[in-house]
Amino acid sequence: MLQKIDLRKQLTFGFEQTFTIPDWWTEPGFITISDTPKKREAMLALSIELAKELKGKYFESKDIWNHMQYEVTNETGETQFYVTMDPGSIEVKTPPCLVHETQKMAEPLFIAAERANVVAYRNWWYGVQAGTEGGCHVNMGGMNPDTNPLKANPELVVKYAAYIHNRPFLHHPFMGVDVGPEGNAMRMDEKKGFDEVKEKFSEYSEIYKSGKSLGAQETYNFFEKTNLISEKSSYPSLYKFKEDLFFIEDRAQESLRCAEDFYLVSELRVQILELLATQEVPEDLKSFDNLHSDGLTSFSLWEDFCHWVKNFRLEEQKFRRFFDRQFPELKSGNNIPEKIFVRDGRRPRVITDIQKRGEVVISKTIDTHYKRLEIYTDEKDAEFKIKAEGIEEVSKAKVDKITGSYFCYLDLKYSEEKPVIEIKLLRNDQVLESGNFNIHNMMWD
Repeated sequence: MLQKIDLRKQLTFGFEQTFTIPDWWTEPGFITISDTPKKREAMLALSIELAKELKGKYFESKDIWNHMQYEVTNETGETQFYVTMDPGSIEVKTPPCLVHETQKMAEPLFIAAERANVVAYRNWWYGVQAGTEGGCHVNMGGMNPDTNPLKANPELVVKYAAYIHNRPFLHHPFMGVDVGPEGNAMRMDEKKGFDEVKEKFSEYSEIYKSGKSLGAQETYNFFEKTNLISEKSSYPSLYKFKEDLFFIEDRAQESLRCAEDFYLVSELRVQILELLATQEVPEDLKSFDNLHSDGLTSFSLWEDFCHWVKNFRLEEQKFRRFFDRQFPELKSGNNIPEKIFVRDGRRPRVITDIQKRGEVVISKTIDTHYKRLEIYTDEKDAEFKIKAEGIEEVSKAKVDKITGSYFCYLDLKYSEEKPVIEIKLLRNDQVLESGNFNIHNMMWD
């Protein structure tokens, strides 16, 4: 049974935050391999500025991969940040802190990043600031084994895994761009063995209904052969919920852009866990028929989030930033329509090759010709007529319940020879507006 706990005084958050350089495309090695001269230069610049901001020092050491890293201390000599290298970016490991400390902890990081000329996003030629590709893992645990509320209450961990799974709107808008199987933050139903996972969750609930309970290591052992643990790249991941760590790793949270972001994603999790502490057993795992179709649009996800958040002490508009980053509006180019709008959509990537270092995936080759766009308008009683090479699906258009916008999504494998999508907005067979969008350069023609 759950012990009496105060998560706000016991649950800690540690982040693996990522940065890159503003003109990352000029340095191909910066995003493909871990150790490059430019990456070392940027790591040093960030470490110097962090040390200045903390009134501390920095020194060189080795990370778990035997790569060079910098440790940055505060004025008392206590290490606060680890500045490391990653194949896709620079990674900064933060100190563990309580939810109310997260924003203050992150403030010097962004002050130093600005002075060191590194950013928490990738600039793209078509005007979008997207994720760094490195991901930003959120780790939840305790200051030490004796005060770790997750070790003391392992059933809370299982409840959390089920709760997040059953709400895709808490998953897709907050993660990196690599949606679907073989991603860095897969859902349980995006991996093999989902039926086995569902069965284990049911067995686990029956154990607790009978009045018995499992300790932390027993909980890990119980789920060890399911994809909740056997596949490290998941959100949430219980891969590290074992002796002597016992923490949840939410992998590939999209790189956070400001100090307040750290607080928002932490407060979200605390309030969920506070709710789960009142529940007897985990929820049954749901199956979603539309997970990668209608369910994976910015409109559907935001509508579900807004409905859900009303039961929590959270300001929904502060979370809109995460949805807008995942589904950015594409408004660069020429002859940009005034009534037709396009957002970059999300769909499972088509992966043609995977490179590993031991069990760790270090690179993936993606066929970037497969795209999804969300097309919408604020015009009432209108319809779209869309023409392009390689169209796989144009979804049935819907009216967004929150904004009233009329929207659909377009899946296609575009042709580099004929990459233009012709979009017409009609009402009663009369053309209200038309536009040509070039999927190859992601701009209006």
